[in-house]
Amino acid sequence: MTTVSAIATVPGQPDSLHRTTIEVPEPDQNQVGIRVIRVGVCGTDREIMQGDIGHAPEGMADLVIGHEVIGRVDAVGEAVTSLKPGDLVTVSVRRPDGCPACQAGEPDMCLWLTYTERGITRAHGFMAERIVEDESYVIRIPDELEEIGVLTEPLSVVEKTIRQAELIQQRLKYWNLKTALVMGAGPIGILGTLILRSKGVTVYTIARTPAPNPASAIVEAAGAAYISTREESVADLAKRLGGIDLIIESTGSSSVVFDSMQLLGNNGVLVLLSITAHHKALTVPADDINTSLVVGNKVVVGCVNANTVDFVNAVDRLRMFEDLWPGLTGRMITHRLSTEDDLTAIEHKPEGVIKMVVEFSSASGSASGSASGDDGS
Repeated sequence: MTTVSAIATVPGQPDSLHRTTIEVPEPDQNQVGIRVIRVGVCGTDREIMQGDIGHAPEGMADLVIGHEVIGRVDAVGEAVTSLKPGDLVTVSVRRPDGCPACQAGEPDMCLWLTYTERGITRAHGFMAERIVEDESYVIRIPDELEEIGVLTEPLSVVEKTIRQAELIQQRLKYWNLKTALVMGAGPIGILGTLILRSKGVTVYTIARTPAPNPASAIVEAAGAAYISTREESVADLAKRLGGIDLIIESTGSSSVVFDSMQLLGNNGVLVLLSITAHHKALTVPADDINTSLVVGNKVVVGCVNANTVDFVNAVDRLRMFEDLWPGLTGRMITHRLSTEDDLTAIEHKPEGVIKMVVEFSSASGSASGSASGDDGS
């Protein structure tokens, strides 16, 4: 066991973020030890820190947060074949339960919902100096992507979104994805915009804040249109744009979910990524929405988490982004903190932030640990 520093919260207790230490075992024969370089902070983390969601590991009060990670392997078990000390890696989030979907290799499509998720549900996350994980959940990242590799996890979510939409549209003999809306210009929305632009799709990214701002600059640099709902209403937008083939909803607002249903074109797909946990009630034109969905053969589908294939595709996509728009993806990381900085900066989203990361100083450069379980420290 190695004692390492970590940042944790007490699920269900707002403003309980604190520094702590945890015991991390040496990797067993199928496991990998990883020195953490940086961890991303997202809306899910802040919901956990606000006490809205999250569960600590069984028998513990604390939950180490963080599920977006990049680090370097510092030790591997004897049976590990695909990784070696010094490799740059990320780690997937969800661990399966015994349901048929999980046992078939699709924990992201879990039926029983008794999975565990690192940093979210019943398993410590990655905001610690060192972590240990099974080889099967560790994904190699090329060294040239070290600065942006922490974006692999959120990008994997959008990779699954596009993959699922394309699978669903196999219901049609003809579907030509020409025009897409991305609702929201946070990290998921921006990454969705970049994926769709990399595929040659005409993209309109919709957000509240008027341009210019850091998000609009990235969106427009990739060739998409940025539209503020403070300057053009959703109703006017629908009239102007006409049929929309695909909508990705990532705002976290349930009202936008129903607005999006009214924007979708015939035979189109609306993919919902927002989890709205505040029990908000709305009045909506239910008959109009239902009739439009039925008559127009439209699909509304929820999408959460990602499969290993989506992580692998996300790594390839980051390479593609760098080829298409050198340095653009890195501009998403607007705020960098160290583990010694004021923790309130992690809990409360600063003005102008797109992606915040917490930097760990102990993992810079290549690791030198042996392949027999030495932690390299």
